[in-house]
Amino acid sequence: MSKSIVKNAIFKALLSIFNIIIPLLVGPYAYRTLGPDSIGRVNFSESIFNYFLILGSFGIYQYGIREISRIRDDKENLSTLFSSLFFIGLLSNIISLAVYIPLVVFKYGQSDSYSVLMIYSFNLIANIFYVEWANEALEKYNFITIKTICVRILYIILLFTLVKSSKDYNQYTFLIVLSSFLNNIISFFHIKKAIPLSFKGIKIKKHIKYLLMVLLLANGNILYTQLDRFMLGQYVSKADVSFYGMSQVIMYIVNTLMMSIIYVTIPRLSHYLGNNDEDTYISLLNKVTQVYFAFLFPAAVGMLILSKEIVLIYGGKDFINAIPILKVFSIYMISVGAESILSNQVMYVKRQEKILTIFIISCGVLNLILNIILLKTGFFNTITAISTTVISNYTLVILEYIYIKKVLKLDLEFLRWNKLKYFAISLLFIPITFILKRHISGLLAVTFSVVIVNASVYFLILYALKDDIILMFINYIFKKLKLNK
Repeated sequence: MSKSIVKNAIFKALLSIFNIIIPLLVGPYAYRTLGPDSIGRVNFSESIFNYFLILGSFGIYQYGIREISRIRDDKENLSTLFSSLFFIGLLSNIISLAVYIPLVVFKYGQSDSYSVLMIYSFNLIANIFYVEWANEALEKYNFITIKTICVRILYIILLFTLVKSSKDYNQYTFLIVLSSFLNNIISFFHIKKAIPLSFKGIKIKKHIKYLLMVLLLANGNILYTQLDRFMLGQYVSKADVSFYGMSQVIMYIVNTLMMSIIYVTIPRLSHYLGNNDEDTYISLLNKVTQVYFAFLFPAAVGMLILSKEIVLIYGGKDFINAIPILKVFSIYMISVGAESILSNQVMYVKRQEKILTIFIISCGVLNLILNIILLKTGFFNTITAISTTVISNYTLVILEYIYIKKVLKLDLEFLRWNKLKYFAISLLFIPITFILKRHISGLLAVTFSVVIVNASVYFLILYALKDDIILMFINYIFKKLKLNK
Protein backbone atom coordinates (compact mmCIF):
# COMPACT_ATOMS: atom_id res chain seq x y z
CA MET A 1 0.00 0.00 0.00
CA SER A 2 1.22 3.51 -0.79
CA LYS A 3 2.57 5.82 1.92
CA SER A 4 -0.47 8.10 1.81
CA ILE A 5 -2.82 5.18 2.31
CA VAL A 6 -0.73 3.93 5.22
CA LYS A 7 -0.75 7.45 6.70
CA ASN A 8 -4.51 7.71 6.26
CA ALA A 9 -4.95 4.28 7.78
CA ILE A 10 -2.85 5.32 10.78
CA PHE A 11 -4.95 8.46 11.36
CA LYS A 12 -8.14 6.45 10.90
CA ALA A 13 -6.77 3.77 13.21
CA LEU A 14 -5.91 6.38 15.85
CA LEU A 15 -9.45 7.68 15.65
CA SER A 16 -10.79 4.15 15.81
CA ILE A 17 -8.60 3.33 18.82
CA PHE A 18 -9.88 6.45 20.54
CA ASN A 19 -13.45 5.48 19.66
CA ILE A 20 -12.74 2.09 21.19
CA ILE A 21 -11.11 3.43 24.34
CA ILE A 22 -13.93 5.90 25.01
CA PRO A 23 -16.73 3.29 25.01
CA LEU A 24 -14.50 1.04 27.11
CA LEU A 25 -14.15 3.84 29.65
CA VAL A 26 -17.61 5.42 29.62
CA GLY A 27 -19.66 2.44 28.41
CA PRO A 28 -19.40 0.49 31.66
CA TYR A 29 -20.19 3.69 33.59
CA ALA A 30 -23.28 4.42 31.48
CA TYR A 31 -24.57 0.84 31.51
CA ARG A 32 -24.01 0.37 35.24
CA THR A 33 -25.43 3.79 36.16
CA LEU A 34 -28.52 3.65 33.97
CA GLY A 35 -29.21 -0.10 34.24
CA PRO A 36 -30.95 -2.47 31.77
CA ASP A 37 -34.37 -0.75 31.78
CA SER A 38 -33.12 2.81 31.12
CA ILE A 39 -30.51 1.72 28.59
CA GLY A 40 -33.15 -0.46 26.95
CA ARG A 41 -35.46 2.56 26.71
CA VAL A 42 -32.73 4.58 24.99
CA ASN A 43 -31.80 1.71 22.64
CA PHE A 44 -35.43 1.07 21.70
CA SER A 45 -36.01 4.77 21.00
CA GLU A 46 -32.84 4.86 18.95
CA SER A 47 -34.05 1.90 16.86
CA ILE A 48 -37.19 3.88 15.97
CA PHE A 49 -35.33 7.14 15.34
CA ASN A 50 -32.74 5.45 13.13
CA TYR A 51 -35.37 4.73 10.48
CA PHE A 52 -35.89 8.47 10.10
CA LEU A 53 -32.17 9.24 10.35
CA ILE A 54 -31.65 6.87 7.43
CA LEU A 55 -34.27 8.74 5.42
CA GLY A 56 -32.68 12.08 6.35
CA SER A 57 -29.18 10.88 5.43
CA PHE A 58 -30.53 9.63 2.09
CA GLY A 59 -27.41 7.60 1.26
CA ILE A 60 -25.37 10.78 0.77
CA TYR A 61 -22.41 9.56 2.84
CA GLN A 62 -21.58 6.55 0.67
CA TYR A 63 -22.52 8.23 -2.62
CA GLY A 64 -20.66 11.42 -1.72
CA ILE A 65 -17.39 9.62 -0.90
CA ARG A 66 -17.43 7.73 -4.20
CA GLU A 67 -18.41 10.60 -6.47
CA ILE A 68 -16.22 13.28 -4.91
CA SER A 69 -13.25 10.89 -4.97
CA ARG A 70 -13.65 10.59 -8.74
CA ILE A 71 -13.55 14.35 -9.43
CA ARG A 72 -11.61 15.74 -6.47
CA ASP A 73 -9.07 17.40 -8.81
CA ASP A 74 -11.79 19.29 -10.73
CA LYS A 75 -12.56 22.25 -8.42
CA GLU A 76 -15.53 23.61 -10.38
CA ASN A 77 -17.42 20.33 -10.66
CA LEU A 78 -16.39 19.47 -7.11
CA SER A 79 -18.13 22.60 -5.78
CA THR A 80 -21.27 21.88 -7.82
CA LEU A 81 -21.44 18.27 -6.63
CA PHE A 82 -20.84 19.17 -2.98
CA SER A 83 -23.47 21.93 -3.07
CA SER A 84 -26.00 19.66 -4.78
CA LEU A 85 -25.58 16.88 -2.23
CA PHE A 86 -25.72 19.31 0.70
CA PHE A 87 -28.99 20.80 -0.61
CA ILE A 88 -30.48 17.33 -1.09
CA GLY A 89 -29.50 16.47 2.49
CA LEU A 90 -31.10 19.69 3.73
CA LEU A 91 -34.41 18.79 2.09
CA SER A 92 -34.35 15.10 3.11
CA ASN A 93 -33.68 15.90 6.79
CA ILE A 94 -36.44 18.53 6.90
CA ILE A 95 -38.92 16.07 5.35
CA SER A 96 -37.83 13.32 7.74
CA LEU A 97 -38.25 15.64 10.73
CA ALA A 98 -41.72 16.69 9.53
CA VAL A 99 -42.82 13.04 9.52
CA TYR A 100 -40.97 11.96 12.67
CA ILE A 101 -42.40 14.45 15.19
CA PRO A 102 -46.13 13.84 14.46
CA LEU A 103 -45.55 10.07 14.54
CA VAL A 104 -43.82 10.25 17.92
CA VAL A 105 -46.52 12.51 19.37
CA PHE A 106 -49.46 10.36 18.23
CA LYS A 107 -48.01 6.85 18.65
CA TYR A 108 -45.62 7.24 21.60
CA GLY A 109 -46.97 10.34 23.35
CA GLN A 110 -48.06 8.31 26.38
CA SER A 111 -45.14 5.88 26.50
CA ASP A 112 -42.07 6.00 28.74
CA SER A 113 -39.91 6.47 25.62
CA TYR A 114 -41.59 9.74 24.56
CA SER A 115 -39.02 12.16 26.03
CA VAL A 116 -36.08 10.22 24.61
CA LEU A 117 -37.69 10.08 21.17
CA MET A 118 -38.27 13.85 21.19
CA ILE A 119 -34.67 14.58 22.18
CA TYR A 120 -33.51 12.44 19.28
CA SER A 121 -35.46 14.69 16.90
CA PHE A 122 -32.73 17.33 17.25
CA ASN A 123 -30.32 14.87 15.70
CA LEU A 124 -32.10 15.35 12.38
CA ILE A 125 -31.24 19.06 12.55
CA ALA A 126 -27.62 18.17 13.33
CA ASN A 127 -27.64 15.70 10.44
CA ILE A 128 -28.18 18.56 7.96
CA PHE A 129 -24.56 19.56 8.57
CA TYR A 130 -23.14 16.04 8.32
CA VAL A 131 -20.52 16.44 5.56
CA GLU A 132 -17.86 13.99 6.76
CA TRP A 133 -18.20 12.24 3.41
CA ALA A 134 -16.52 15.26 1.76
CA ASN A 135 -13.66 15.30 4.28
CA GLU A 136 -13.08 11.58 3.82
CA ALA A 137 -13.23 11.79 0.03
CA LEU A 138 -10.51 14.46 0.18
CA GLU A 139 -8.65 12.19 2.65
CA LYS A 140 -8.56 14.76 5.47
CA TYR A 141 -8.18 12.10 8.11
CA ASN A 142 -5.86 14.17 10.29
CA PHE A 143 -8.56 16.84 10.73
CA ILE A 144 -11.28 14.26 11.30
CA THR A 145 -9.21 12.52 13.96
CA ILE A 146 -8.27 15.65 15.94
CA LYS A 147 -11.78 17.12 15.76
CA THR A 148 -13.52 13.93 16.82
CA ILE A 149 -11.15 13.36 19.73
CA CYS A 150 -11.77 16.88 21.07
CA VAL A 151 -15.55 16.51 20.83
CA ARG A 152 -15.48 13.10 22.49
CA ILE A 153 -13.40 14.40 25.39
CA LEU A 154 -16.03 17.09 26.01
CA TYR A 155 -18.71 14.36 25.82
CA ILE A 156 -16.90 12.33 28.50
CA ILE A 157 -16.63 15.30 30.86
CA LEU A 158 -20.33 16.11 30.51
CA LEU A 159 -21.34 12.45 30.84
CA PHE A 160 -19.65 12.02 34.21
CA THR A 161 -21.04 15.38 35.30
CA LEU A 162 -24.69 15.00 34.27
CA VAL A 163 -25.47 11.26 34.35
CA LYS A 164 -25.60 10.10 37.98
CA SER A 165 -28.50 7.62 38.25
CA SER A 166 -30.95 5.47 36.29
CA LYS A 167 -33.28 8.50 36.07
CA ASP A 168 -30.79 10.46 33.95
CA TYR A 169 -31.51 8.72 30.64
CA ASN A 170 -32.75 12.00 29.12
CA GLN A 171 -29.44 13.69 29.92
CA TYR A 172 -27.62 10.71 28.44
CA THR A 173 -29.61 11.00 25.20
CA PHE A 174 -29.05 14.76 25.07
CA LEU A 175 -25.29 14.26 25.26
CA ILE A 176 -25.42 11.81 22.35
CA VAL A 177 -27.26 14.40 20.26
CA LEU A 178 -24.98 17.24 21.36
CA SER A 179 -21.81 15.37 20.41
CA SER A 180 -23.27 14.63 16.96
CA PHE A 181 -24.14 18.29 16.44
CA LEU A 182 -20.67 19.53 17.45
CA ASN A 183 -18.96 16.94 15.24
CA ASN A 184 -21.09 17.87 12.25
CA ILE A 185 -21.02 21.65 12.55
CA ILE A 186 -17.22 21.78 12.97
CA SER A 187 -16.76 19.57 9.90
CA PHE A 188 -19.19 21.73 7.92
CA PHE A 189 -17.28 24.96 8.51
CA HIS A 190 -13.96 23.24 7.85
CA ILE A 191 -14.93 21.72 4.50
CA LYS A 192 -16.34 25.04 3.28
CA LYS A 193 -12.75 26.34 3.21
CA ALA A 194 -11.77 23.62 0.74
CA ILE A 195 -15.00 23.41 -1.28
CA PRO A 196 -17.07 26.56 -1.89
CA LEU A 197 -20.78 26.11 -1.17
CA SER A 198 -23.09 27.71 -3.76
CA PHE A 199 -26.65 26.89 -4.71
CA LYS A 200 -26.16 28.29 -8.23
CA GLY A 201 -26.20 25.59 -10.87
CA ILE A 202 -26.86 22.75 -8.45
CA LYS A 203 -28.16 19.48 -9.90
CA ILE A 204 -30.78 17.52 -8.00
CA LYS A 205 -32.53 15.18 -10.42
CA LYS A 206 -29.23 13.78 -11.69
CA HIS A 207 -28.36 12.30 -8.28
CA ILE A 208 -31.75 11.20 -6.93
CA LYS A 209 -31.91 7.87 -8.75
CA TYR A 210 -28.48 6.79 -7.52
CA LEU A 211 -29.06 8.13 -4.02
CA LEU A 212 -32.26 6.09 -3.71
CA MET A 213 -30.37 2.91 -4.56
CA VAL A 214 -27.53 3.82 -2.19
CA LEU A 215 -30.12 4.63 0.50
CA LEU A 216 -31.41 1.08 0.29
CA LEU A 217 -28.10 -0.75 0.01
CA ALA A 218 -26.28 1.34 2.62
CA ASN A 219 -28.96 0.83 5.24
CA GLY A 220 -29.52 -2.88 5.16
CA ASN A 221 -29.51 -2.89 8.97
CA ILE A 222 -33.14 -1.75 8.73
CA LEU A 223 -33.97 -5.39 8.03
CA TYR A 224 -31.15 -6.91 10.07
CA THR A 225 -29.99 -5.85 13.57
CA GLN A 226 -32.14 -2.71 13.46
CA LEU A 227 -35.23 -4.85 12.88
CA ASP A 228 -34.20 -7.23 15.69
CA ARG A 229 -33.93 -4.40 18.23
CA PHE A 230 -37.27 -2.90 17.23
CA MET A 231 -39.11 -6.25 17.40
CA LEU A 232 -37.51 -7.14 20.75
CA GLY A 233 -38.59 -3.80 22.23
CA GLN A 234 -42.07 -4.04 20.74
CA TYR A 235 -42.84 -7.68 21.51
CA VAL A 236 -40.44 -8.87 24.25
CA SER A 237 -39.05 -6.22 26.65
CA LYS A 238 -36.91 -3.09 26.84
CA ALA A 239 -34.39 -4.98 29.03
CA ASP A 240 -33.89 -7.54 26.24
CA VAL A 241 -33.15 -4.68 23.87
CA SER A 242 -30.40 -3.54 26.25
CA PHE A 243 -28.84 -7.05 26.32
CA TYR A 244 -28.95 -7.23 22.52
CA GLY A 245 -27.82 -3.61 22.18
CA MET A 246 -24.84 -4.00 24.49
CA SER A 247 -23.63 -7.06 22.60
CA GLN A 248 -23.96 -5.14 19.36
CA VAL A 249 -22.06 -2.18 20.79
CA ILE A 250 -19.21 -4.42 21.94
CA MET A 251 -19.01 -6.04 18.52
CA TYR A 252 -18.87 -2.64 16.83
CA ILE A 253 -16.19 -1.44 19.25
CA VAL A 254 -14.00 -4.37 18.18
CA ASN A 255 -14.97 -4.04 14.51
CA THR A 256 -14.48 -0.27 14.28
CA LEU A 257 -10.70 -0.40 14.43
CA MET A 258 -10.50 -3.01 11.69
CA MET A 259 -13.03 -1.27 9.47
CA SER A 260 -10.70 1.74 9.27
CA ILE A 261 -8.59 -0.32 6.88
CA ILE A 262 -11.55 -0.64 4.53
CA TYR A 263 -12.95 2.88 4.71
CA VAL A 264 -9.69 4.73 4.08
CA THR A 265 -9.17 2.80 0.85
CA ILE A 266 -12.61 3.42 -0.69
CA PRO A 267 -11.67 6.91 -2.04
CA ARG A 268 -8.42 5.54 -3.49
CA LEU A 269 -10.12 2.50 -5.07
CA SER A 270 -12.79 4.75 -6.59
CA HIS A 271 -10.06 7.06 -7.89
CA TYR A 272 -8.24 4.18 -9.60
CA LEU A 273 -11.41 2.98 -11.28
CA GLY A 274 -12.23 6.55 -12.32
CA ASN A 275 -8.86 6.55 -14.13
CA ASN A 276 -9.42 3.07 -15.62
CA ASP A 277 -6.53 1.61 -13.62
CA GLU A 278 -8.03 -1.85 -13.12
CA ASP A 279 -4.76 -3.66 -12.37
CA THR A 280 -3.80 -1.32 -9.53
CA TYR A 281 -7.36 -1.52 -8.18
CA ILE A 282 -7.29 -5.34 -8.00
CA SER A 283 -3.80 -5.42 -6.49
CA LEU A 284 -4.75 -2.95 -3.73
CA LEU A 285 -8.08 -4.70 -3.13
CA ASN A 286 -6.45 -8.08 -2.54
CA LYS A 287 -3.79 -6.57 -0.27
CA VAL A 288 -6.37 -4.69 1.80
CA THR A 289 -8.50 -7.83 2.08
CA GLN A 290 -5.53 -9.81 3.39
CA VAL A 291 -4.68 -7.11 5.95
CA TYR A 292 -8.28 -6.99 7.10
CA PHE A 293 -8.63 -10.76 7.50
CA ALA A 294 -5.38 -10.87 9.48
CA PHE A 295 -7.14 -8.82 12.16
CA LEU A 296 -10.78 -9.90 11.67
CA PHE A 297 -10.45 -13.62 12.38
CA PRO A 298 -8.44 -13.42 15.62
CA ALA A 299 -10.68 -10.60 16.87
CA ALA A 300 -13.85 -12.63 16.23
CA VAL A 301 -12.51 -15.81 17.82
CA GLY A 302 -11.12 -13.77 20.73
CA MET A 303 -14.50 -12.18 21.36
CA LEU A 304 -16.14 -15.63 21.27
CA ILE A 305 -13.87 -17.18 23.88
CA LEU A 306 -13.95 -14.12 26.17
CA SER A 307 -17.66 -13.31 25.90
CA LYS A 308 -18.32 -13.88 29.59
CA GLU A 309 -15.37 -11.78 30.75
CA ILE A 310 -16.14 -8.96 28.30
CA VAL A 311 -19.79 -8.68 29.35
CA LEU A 312 -19.00 -8.74 33.08
CA ILE A 313 -16.28 -6.10 32.69
CA TYR A 314 -18.38 -3.89 30.44
CA GLY A 315 -21.84 -4.09 31.98
CA GLY A 316 -21.58 -6.01 35.22
CA LYS A 317 -23.75 -8.81 36.58
CA ASP A 318 -26.99 -7.02 35.60
CA PHE A 319 -26.14 -7.76 31.95
CA ILE A 320 -25.13 -11.39 32.35
CA ASN A 321 -27.92 -12.39 29.94
CA ALA A 322 -25.90 -10.73 27.16
CA ILE A 323 -23.15 -13.39 27.28
CA PRO A 324 -24.70 -15.94 24.87
CA ILE A 325 -25.84 -13.07 22.62
CA LEU A 326 -22.27 -11.77 22.35
CA LYS A 327 -21.08 -15.25 21.37
CA VAL A 328 -23.43 -15.22 18.38
CA PHE A 329 -22.40 -11.66 17.55
CA SER A 330 -18.78 -12.83 17.31
CA ILE A 331 -19.84 -15.22 14.55
CA TYR A 332 -21.90 -12.45 12.96
CA MET A 333 -18.88 -10.10 12.94
CA ILE A 334 -17.02 -12.27 10.43
CA SER A 335 -19.89 -12.00 7.96
CA VAL A 336 -20.10 -8.23 8.55
CA GLY A 337 -16.42 -7.85 7.66
CA ALA A 338 -16.61 -10.05 4.58
CA GLU A 339 -19.79 -8.35 3.36
CA SER A 340 -18.25 -4.90 3.85
CA ILE A 341 -15.40 -5.76 1.48
CA LEU A 342 -17.67 -7.32 -1.14
CA SER A 343 -20.23 -4.51 -1.10
CA ASN A 344 -18.16 -1.37 -0.34
CA GLN A 345 -14.91 -2.12 -2.11
CA VAL A 346 -16.17 -4.13 -5.06
CA MET A 347 -19.83 -3.87 -5.99
CA TYR A 348 -20.32 -0.29 -4.83
CA VAL A 349 -17.19 1.24 -6.34
CA LYS A 350 -18.00 -0.64 -9.56
CA ARG A 351 -21.48 0.93 -9.53
CA GLN A 352 -23.40 -2.32 -9.08
CA GLU A 353 -25.92 -0.62 -6.77
CA LYS A 354 -28.98 -2.12 -8.41
CA ILE A 355 -28.09 -5.79 -7.98
CA LEU A 356 -26.54 -5.09 -4.59
CA THR A 357 -29.77 -3.46 -3.43
CA ILE A 358 -31.73 -6.52 -4.59
CA PHE A 359 -29.40 -8.83 -2.65
CA ILE A 360 -29.57 -6.76 0.56
CA ILE A 361 -33.35 -6.37 0.51
CA SER A 362 -33.89 -10.05 -0.33
CA CYS A 363 -31.75 -11.26 2.57
CA GLY A 364 -33.28 -8.62 4.84
CA VAL A 365 -36.74 -9.88 3.97
CA LEU A 366 -35.49 -13.39 4.77
CA ASN A 367 -34.55 -12.15 8.24
CA LEU A 368 -37.96 -10.51 8.65
CA ILE A 369 -39.76 -13.72 7.63
CA LEU A 370 -37.68 -15.82 10.01
CA ASN A 371 -38.35 -13.38 12.87
CA ILE A 372 -42.10 -13.43 12.20
CA ILE A 373 -42.09 -17.24 12.18
CA LEU A 374 -40.25 -17.27 15.50
CA LEU A 375 -42.64 -14.68 16.93
CA LYS A 376 -45.73 -16.64 15.85
CA THR A 377 -44.35 -19.92 17.25
CA GLY A 378 -43.26 -18.36 20.55
CA PHE A 379 -39.52 -18.83 19.99
CA PHE A 380 -38.57 -15.20 19.36
CA ASN A 381 -35.95 -13.95 21.82
CA THR A 382 -32.56 -12.26 21.82
CA ILE A 383 -30.64 -15.42 20.84
CA THR A 384 -32.93 -16.45 18.01
CA ALA A 385 -33.18 -12.85 16.79
CA ILE A 386 -29.43 -12.48 16.21
CA SER A 387 -29.23 -16.07 14.93
CA THR A 388 -31.64 -15.34 12.07
CA THR A 389 -29.61 -12.21 11.29
CA VAL A 390 -26.46 -14.35 11.10
CA ILE A 391 -28.17 -16.71 8.64
CA SER A 392 -29.40 -13.80 6.52
CA ASN A 393 -26.05 -12.02 6.46
CA TYR A 394 -24.04 -15.10 5.52
CA THR A 395 -26.56 -15.74 2.74
CA LEU A 396 -25.90 -12.17 1.54
CA VAL A 397 -22.13 -12.78 1.55
CA ILE A 398 -22.54 -15.93 -0.56
CA LEU A 399 -24.75 -14.17 -3.13
CA GLU A 400 -22.36 -11.22 -3.46
CA TYR A 401 -19.31 -13.45 -3.78
CA ILE A 402 -20.89 -15.61 -6.49
CA TYR A 403 -21.94 -12.51 -8.43
CA ILE A 404 -18.45 -10.96 -8.23
CA LYS A 405 -16.74 -14.16 -9.39
CA LYS A 406 -19.24 -15.30 -12.03
CA VAL A 407 -20.66 -12.04 -13.41
CA LEU A 408 -18.03 -9.37 -12.76
CA LYS A 409 -15.30 -11.99 -13.26
CA LEU A 410 -13.07 -10.24 -10.78
CA ASP A 411 -9.94 -12.01 -9.58
CA LEU A 412 -10.76 -11.54 -5.91
CA GLU A 413 -8.55 -13.79 -3.78
CA PHE A 414 -11.15 -14.31 -1.07
CA LEU A 415 -11.04 -18.01 -0.25
CA ARG A 416 -7.35 -18.73 -0.72
CA TRP A 417 -4.99 -20.03 1.94
CA ASN A 418 -3.13 -16.70 2.25
CA LYS A 419 -6.30 -15.33 3.87
CA LEU A 420 -7.97 -18.38 5.40
CA LYS A 421 -4.79 -19.28 7.30
CA TYR A 422 -5.59 -16.43 9.71
CA PHE A 423 -8.82 -18.19 10.69
CA ALA A 424 -7.10 -21.57 11.04
CA ILE A 425 -4.41 -20.12 13.34
CA SER A 426 -7.04 -18.23 15.35
CA LEU A 427 -8.82 -21.50 16.18
CA LEU A 428 -5.81 -22.38 18.34
CA PHE A 429 -7.11 -19.74 20.77
CA ILE A 430 -9.89 -22.12 21.87
CA PRO A 431 -7.73 -24.90 23.43
CA ILE A 432 -5.18 -22.34 24.70
CA THR A 433 -7.92 -20.39 26.47
CA PHE A 434 -9.44 -23.57 27.89
CA ILE A 435 -6.08 -24.44 29.48
CA LEU A 436 -5.49 -20.92 30.80
CA LYS A 437 -8.93 -20.71 32.43
CA ARG A 438 -8.29 -23.96 34.28
CA HIS A 439 -5.14 -22.56 35.89
CA ILE A 440 -5.91 -18.83 36.30
CA SER A 441 -8.67 -17.25 38.36
CA GLY A 442 -9.95 -13.71 38.55
CA LEU A 443 -11.85 -11.76 35.88
CA LEU A 444 -9.11 -9.35 34.85
CA ALA A 445 -6.30 -11.88 35.26
CA VAL A 446 -8.03 -14.34 32.94
CA THR A 447 -8.82 -11.65 30.38
CA PHE A 448 -5.29 -10.21 30.18
CA SER A 449 -3.65 -13.65 30.19
CA VAL A 450 -5.84 -14.93 27.37
CA VAL A 451 -5.27 -11.82 25.24
CA ILE A 452 -1.49 -11.68 25.77
CA VAL A 453 -0.82 -15.41 25.31
CA ASN A 454 -3.07 -15.83 22.27
CA ALA A 455 -1.80 -12.66 20.61
CA SER A 456 1.79 -13.79 21.15
CA VAL A 457 1.12 -17.24 19.72
CA TYR A 458 -0.66 -15.71 16.73
CA PHE A 459 2.17 -13.28 15.99
CA LEU A 460 4.95 -15.86 16.42
CA ILE A 461 3.25 -18.37 14.13
CA LEU A 462 2.76 -15.75 11.41
CA TYR A 463 6.34 -14.56 11.81
CA ALA A 464 7.62 -18.12 11.53
CA LEU A 465 5.55 -18.53 8.34
CA LYS A 466 7.06 -15.26 7.03
CA ASP A 467 3.58 -13.84 6.53
CA ASP A 468 3.49 -10.86 4.16
CA ILE A 469 1.31 -8.70 6.42
CA ILE A 470 3.37 -9.17 9.57
CA LEU A 471 6.60 -8.47 7.68
CA MET A 472 5.06 -5.41 6.02
CA PHE A 473 4.11 -3.86 9.38
CA ILE A 474 7.46 -4.74 10.97
CA ASN A 475 9.37 -3.15 8.07
CA TYR A 476 7.17 -0.07 8.21
CA ILE A 477 7.74 0.38 11.95
CA PHE A 478 11.52 -0.03 11.60
CA LYS A 479 11.61 2.52 8.78
CA LYS A 480 9.73 5.03 10.90
CA LEU A 481 12.08 4.45 13.83
CA LYS A 482 15.12 5.06 11.62
CA LEU A 483 13.62 8.27 10.22
CA ASN A 484 12.93 9.57 13.71
CA LYS A 485 16.51 9.07 14.90
